[in-house]
Amino acid sequence: MARLADGTRWRSHRIAAAAAFVALTVCAVGGIGPAPLLITGMAASAGLCAWITRRMERERVQTLYALLARIGDGELGASLPDSAHEGTLRLQRGIARAQRGYAEALARAEMERDDLQTLLSAIQTGLVALDGQLRIRSANEIAERMLGLQTIDYRGRLLAEVIRQPELLAVAERAAISPEPITAEVRLTGAGAESLMVAGEPLSGSSSGGVLLALDDVTRLRRLENVRADFAANVSHELRTPITNIKGYVETLLDIGTDDPEQVRHFLGVIHRSTIRLSTLIEDILLLAFLDQPRVSTHLDFEQTSLRSVIEDACSQVTLMAQARRMTIHNVVPPDLHATVNPSLLSQAVLNLLSNALKYSPEGTTVEIRGELSNGFAEVAVRDEGPGVAAEHLPRLFERFYRVDAARSREVGGTGLGLAIVKHIAMVHGGSASVDCPRVGGTVFTLRLPRGFRQLNGI
Repeated sequence: MARLADGTRWRSHRIAAAAAFVALTVCAVGGIGPAPLLITGMAASAGLCAWITRRMERERVQTLYALLARIGDGELGASLPDSAHEGTLRLQRGIARAQRGYAEALARAEMERDDLQTLLSAIQTGLVALDGQLRIRSANEIAERMLGLQTIDYRGRLLAEVIRQPELLAVAERAAISPEPITAEVRLTGAGAESLMVAGEPLSGSSSGGVLLALDDVTRLRRLENVRADFAANVSHELRTPITNIKGYVETLLDIGTDDPEQVRHFLGVIHRSTIRLSTLIEDILLLAFLDQPRVSTHLDFEQTSLRSVIEDACSQVTLMAQARRMTIHNVVPPDLHATVNPSLLSQAVLNLLSNALKYSPEGTTVEIRGELSNGFAEVAVRDEGPGVAAEHLPRLFERFYRVDAARSREVGGTGLGLAIVKHIAMVHGGSASVDCPRVGGTVFTLRLPRGFRQLNGI
């Protein structure tokens, strides 16, 4: 700054000398005397010098101010040509150094922000940051999907205004006043998830306070727990009937003896049928347990197979049943329809579908099996001429132990697990199973199998 002042004074002297020369010249031309001439020249030179100096300094300040304004507006590359004024040049270079440092810091901040955003997007936990008034600061994509916020401008708004979920709001309010983290499970209505495990923790690093909510979707876990609980209850119920029959008739035989051959034969027949039912039920339960294992497909052998040959094997196992009910099975699957399958499991799935069709269709009707290619998948459809299934039952037909008519199902010997096994066998192959009831009557079950084996995650 001392050199800046020296430079300014030096320029001021030069300006003053020039101003004095101009003033003396004017006075000489006007015939003014030496003393007034000297006084007038000095006054003029001083005033003119001050005015010009102020004007130059003001222009330099305005130029630097305009440069700083451009930088403040985000134009980090803004610059000026090097000034001839030494002090101004120093300021320009200082500003340039500050620009470079600011640009580097901003680049680092943007990189860290992108890394953090990538990390938050990769994790499967929803995160919602709230301020001290429980206004939403930010949320990651997982939280937006869980709470149905994708189409809502929620930033800066109260949580209670955006999310109409009383249980979640109660957890947030408790977390805002609790000195320790809290955890609770909440149920949602009308959102992307049904059950959430919520962890709330105060934001200690924020000067204005606030809460961080971590959300984990446990909907699928709760559904699986319900399915397992229902399955255990149903298994207990299904096993109890044949075991009770066997136990009761054996005890009766022990009590009354074997003197009456006809009665003994009747009792033994009941015991035999109950034993068969118990054996079939246990086999189906064990098969489902096997199919439920994680990555069960890695324990199976798959091969490129003609689907017609697999279906013929299944048809041969129900020939006697079809003859007993005077029913006909038409296998019209093309011989050249191939897929990569486990022949034994696929034959079991088709056998289950054929058994259902033969049991629940009127005598003297026809069961047809068709096969075709559709969008890269091999589809096998089993169609019967039965009464069909009401629309409200269709979504649940593949559930374990679900029966449209429980009494009728037990009467014909069904375990309630056949269609669940069909569904799981299709899933093990990377495909799916579906059911439809056309208006013309009957029921159509379709297996959709990829022509090349595709392992599903977790199966």
